[in-house]
Order: sequence, then C-alpha cells, then structure tokens
Amino acid sequence: MEHLKVLKFLKIMGVIFISLTLVEILVVILMNFTEFDINGSPTLLAEFIYGSSLISLTGTILWLFLTISVICFFILGIFLFSIGNKNKIESASLAKFIMIIGMVILIGALVKMNYLVLLGKTNIATTPTPIRFQAALYDFNITTIIPAIFWTYFISANCAYIILGIVIAAIGIKWNLLIEQPEKKKE
Repeated sequence: MEHLKVLKFLKIMGVIFISLTLVEILVVILMNFTEFDINGSPTLLAEFIYGSSLISLTGTILWLFLTISVICFFILGIFLFSIGNKNKIESASLAKFIMIIGMVILIGALVKMNYLVLLGKTNIATTPTPIRFQAALYDFNITTIIPAIFWTYFISANCAYIILGIVIAAIGIKWNLLIEQPEKKKE
C-alpha cells in the first residue's frame, strides 16, 4: 500500500465521520425540541429529560453521555482528517496508528451502542403504567414520526461507526503486515 493512498483514505474517513456527526448533532438539537404528549400534556423532550421527574436520573445521564459521545466522534473525525492532510508520520508508525485508532473507534462505537440500548430501556413515568423511552419514541399517540426517524438514525449511524472502525483497523493491520514482511526478508 502506498503512503499517499493511506493518507487519502484517512481524509475520506475523516470526512465521513465529520458528516455523520454533524447530522447527529443536528438530530440531538432537533430532538430536544420535539413534543411528547405524556400524561395528557405536551412536553418537550428537553423538559422531561433534564427537568422533570418523568424519567430517572439514569436516563438523563445516558442522554448526556450520548451527546458527549457524538461530540467525541466529531473530534475524532477532525483528527483523522488533519492526520490525512499532513505527511509527517512515517509509514510504519502510521500503520500502527491506523490500527489503534480503528480499535478505539470500534470500542467507542460499541460503548455508544450500549448507551442507546440502555436509554431505550429507560422507563418514563406515565399513568397508569410506565412506558419505555424507545417505545414512547415509536408510539404515535405520544409523539410524531420524527423522533422515531431520529432514533433510527442514531442506531444506523452507530452501526456505520462500528463498520468503519472494523475497516480502519483491518487496513491498519494489513498495511502493518505489508511493511513488516519485507523487513523480515531482509534480515
């Protein structure tokens, strides 16, 4: 593999990460202003996530962690793009860096998926029986179709992060093996 092709690959991955996370940030902002009809009164998601007793503290913390993880992936995208723009790292170090960053992306995406699953299972205190957050998102008696689309985007984008993490780590491993193979033959 050529060094310049790998740098171009990193730039492309950085652009993909930046574009996915910019849409995710927009979705988080728009979702905070979505109305939910809980217990007969319309309430914004931000009101019952941050300031009411309708959802547990765990749900609030998970929503904050989800928002923080989106911002972390945005920073990671900028970092990948900036590394792809610079030609200052030698090939062996860059191959190891790509492998490690791919593993970090994979672990981060799996942790973020856990946040999504746990947040989806968080109960909302409604009368007469509590309802899970994800069930409320998909219930058209509680809210419109927009939050369901947003929630599906969160899950889809996270699946894309998992796949990109696997691809980046695999390319790092392959390039690392290609670099080390000629060195072993020389010895």
